[in-house]
Amino acid sequence: MIEKIDIKNFGSFKDYEWKRNVGNDDNSIFKDLNIIYGRNYSGKTTLSRIFQCVEYGEIHDDYLDSEFSFHLNDGTEITHDDLEHIKENITMRVYNTDFVKTNLSWFFNDDGTIQPFTILGEQNVEIEKQLLKLKEKLGSVGDSKGLYFELHKINEDFESKLNKAKETQNKLDKKLKGKAQDIKNTGDIYNKPTYNITSIKRDLDLIRKNGISSFILDKDSKTLNERLLREEAKTTIPKISKIKKNFAEYIEKTNALLTKKIKPSKPITELINDNLLQEWVREGMKHHKGKRDTCGFCGSILNQDLWEKLGAHFDEESDSLRNQITIHLKTIENLRLEITNYITLNKNNFYVQLHDSLDKLVREWEMGVKEFEENLNKQISELKEREKDIFNEKELIKVSLDFNTALNTKIESLNKLIKNNNDKTQNLNSDQEKARKELLMDNVADFYNTIQYDEEINSINRLEGEFQQVKSLSVEKREEIEQVLSEKRDLEIQIQDESRGAELVNTHLTNFFGHEELKLVSEGESPNVKFKIIRDSEEAKNLSEGECSLISFCYFMAQIEDEINADRSKEKLIVYIDDPISSLDGNHIFYMFSLIESIIAKRKKYLQMFISTHNLDFLKYLKRLTKPNGDGSINHFLIERRLRQNDSKSFLGKMPVHLKEYVTEFNYLFNEIYNLYKEVKGDRKQLLKNTYNQFYNIPNNIRKFLECYLFYKYPNTSTPLENLPQMFNGNVPPLLNRVINEYSHLVYLDRGWKPVDVDEMEMCVEIIIKRLEEIDPEQFNSLLDSIGVKPKEEIGV
Repeated sequence: MIEKIDIKNFGSFKDYEWKRNVGNDDNSIFKDLNIIYGRNYSGKTTLSRIFQCVEYGEIHDDYLDSEFSFHLNDGTEITHDDLEHIKENITMRVYNTDFVKTNLSWFFNDDGTIQPFTILGEQNVEIEKQLLKLKEKLGSVGDSKGLYFELHKINEDFESKLNKAKETQNKLDKKLKGKAQDIKNTGDIYNKPTYNITSIKRDLDLIRKNGISSFILDKDSKTLNERLLREEAKTTIPKISKIKKNFAEYIEKTNALLTKKIKPSKPITELINDNLLQEWVREGMKHHKGKRDTCGFCGSILNQDLWEKLGAHFDEESDSLRNQITIHLKTIENLRLEITNYITLNKNNFYVQLHDSLDKLVREWEMGVKEFEENLNKQISELKEREKDIFNEKELIKVSLDFNTALNTKIESLNKLIKNNNDKTQNLNSDQEKARKELLMDNVADFYNTIQYDEEINSINRLEGEFQQVKSLSVEKREEIEQVLSEKRDLEIQIQDESRGAELVNTHLTNFFGHEELKLVSEGESPNVKFKIIRDSEEAKNLSEGECSLISFCYFMAQIEDEINADRSKEKLIVYIDDPISSLDGNHIFYMFSLIESIIAKRKKYLQMFISTHNLDFLKYLKRLTKPNGDGSINHFLIERRLRQNDSKSFLGKMPVHLKEYVTEFNYLFNEIYNLYKEVKGDRKQLLKNTYNQFYNIPNNIRKFLECYLFYKYPNTSTPLENLPQMFNGNVPPLLNRVINEYSHLVYLDRGWKPVDVDEMEMCVEIIIKRLEEIDPEQFNSLLDSIGVKPKEEIGV
């Protein structure tokens, strides 16, 4: 017996899990008898088609990519891939629109024919012999012979190879999940909080496609990326100004001083020829003239003639040149200090990725400054020599290098690096993200090598190729079996008693629905018998929707009667009846229920039954069906269509109390109104947006609820809304009048173009609920109790 169903993908059902939507206890399972209620387009027929896949043993043509699984009471699970297995132990019979279209083409096709169906009559001996041969050819697994046994052996081989491929894939997936979790947990480096097996498979496939060498980092690159992730944004470094002083002018000045020609007015030859003696004498003059009368060295008298003779040698022109040299030496020294300290950069203000470049440029600058200092030192040395030997000119100092251009070029390179550093401050986030990605892919590439991923994938592909070959053999064998089964079905059709089948349909039409004028008659001879519908001896061409529903359902009941009466029907037969009620009147609804009760429910000769409906009156009758094993053998469910983030999905859940226990439109309408009034979790407008279909029906529901309430409160008119003023002491709120007269009917055409206002609906519902609680508390509390709310419960408490 089927207890639960999970639906990954089938039509409007997406990612549906039983335990999350229904529950996981013993009362939250399919029972012997299951009643399902849902609005039109909620997903009832879609659900019936899943069961129909079991009946046919194959996926419905409209849902070839479907995924679902049945959970049976013996603990086994049958998926969409194992439908043949469930057919071995279950006989599934489904009535829905697909059944009608398949079997009663008369309702849809111009030729007006209806497929014949199996009601056993007299057996043809010769056909029976042919059937016996076909059965022997089919054989069985238990007898270890025939096509079924051959298919069984092929399937065993297929299962073995498939399991081996799955086992290999699972082992690989386990490794991938573990590695993905490690990466996910290393958030300080990779920052991948959602990294999972899908993510790592994508990255591994990228490596496999582009080659591992593209992703492996060398040690230095890896270290730089790791350092970059630890970096914080640096302050902006100002640009270095270019050197504006003209170094050539200093050289020109130096050369001018070195080559300037001067001569004493009365030179002393000995001093001219001995510059050391000359400098010694000049220094001595500083210590003696005007201070001593005798020589501090030899004690000789220093007379006036000596001072006049020395003054004529060391004249004003030589003193002037010495002063100019002294001043120029100071200027050069200041220039040396300025250039030496011109650039002061803090390495810590640069990103680690630029440290090597910074070190290189600083070294180049220092080398340039050193070369410049060497030139300055040469100038200083030559100037000092000229200062000591003032009367002898020096050679020109030649300079082959333009120091201004050379040093400013190095400053320009440093400024480019500074700009790059400042740009990195602006782009730090993107650079760090790039570093993370490179480190991640380096890690994954190393993992790729470690687990030999390429070999793993090749092994899995090889195993998949093997079981696909066996699968092809299985398909061929199935086609052979299907061919034999087709021949067998053709023979079985020839031994059917079609007239008996038509008579049984007519009996149901007459006994349960009183339609003696409608009859199903057979035409032609076996095996080409067709059915037609006759009304008053003429072919019926204009059946109403209700009549189509009656005939198609009687046809279904006639088809399954032999199976209901079979010896093992209670052990195998599962019947699924999807919404047999269309536009039937009240009597026909009751007779439809009576047919189900008499033919199926009362006999209790079925394993399990499912009945779905959108009709509240029919739902009320279904509560009276004979329960196969007492109250514990029945369960009630509700199918809803919900909108979540613009995605409409169907959900199967437990039936609310007000539908399960009371089943009147009055209770239902009150519940719809009360749901808009009560406090909800989260954003009410978002909730209404997700269930907008129900919300858009609120004006009609309000009008119908007031009509029901006012009819029972004041049953003195055929138009109950005339008594609405009595409910409000003659003063009906304008908003309420507007909602029930404009929103529930398109009396004013412009209402059709405007959306319903959420706030107005909430106010209107609040008016009704509070007024009903005020003037009729007993009625109000009973209604609350009927929808599972404690009476007098305060909203929001």
